Amino acid sequence: MNTCTECIYDQSGNPIPSYYCSNYTCPATVCCGAEEDTCYDENNTAVSCARLGSVGCPCPGNELRCGNSTYSFGWCDAICCDPASEQVCTDEEGNHFCAPYGNCTQTRHANLRAQAYA
Repeated sequence: MNTCTECIYDQSGNPIPSYYCSNYTCPATVCCGAEEDTCYDENNTAVSCARLGSVGCPCPGNELRCGNSTYSFGWCDAICCDPASEQVCTDEEGNHFCAPYGNCTQTRHANLRAQAYA
């Protein structure tokens, strides 16, 4: 018999761990508070908590933490574009760049970048 943990939250959003018995393997349980973000691994399993206003959860691979502040955990992306006016685009060579929403064209490539330096 296994003793497993589940999260129950009070009215303020604070976790109150609760326990139950199971004949099966217990799922990983991370109880994050209202001022925290739940961090996940590459298998989408909760592994830890990050406090609001901190660096935030680790980003996968070579991604960057974008947009985190005192009021937001932000998000992970290949590059950080202005979320109010830009989206992340990828050219045919796999390079990421920012462009206005609806304007991800495939015309940006190494030859155009080389011409800019000529």
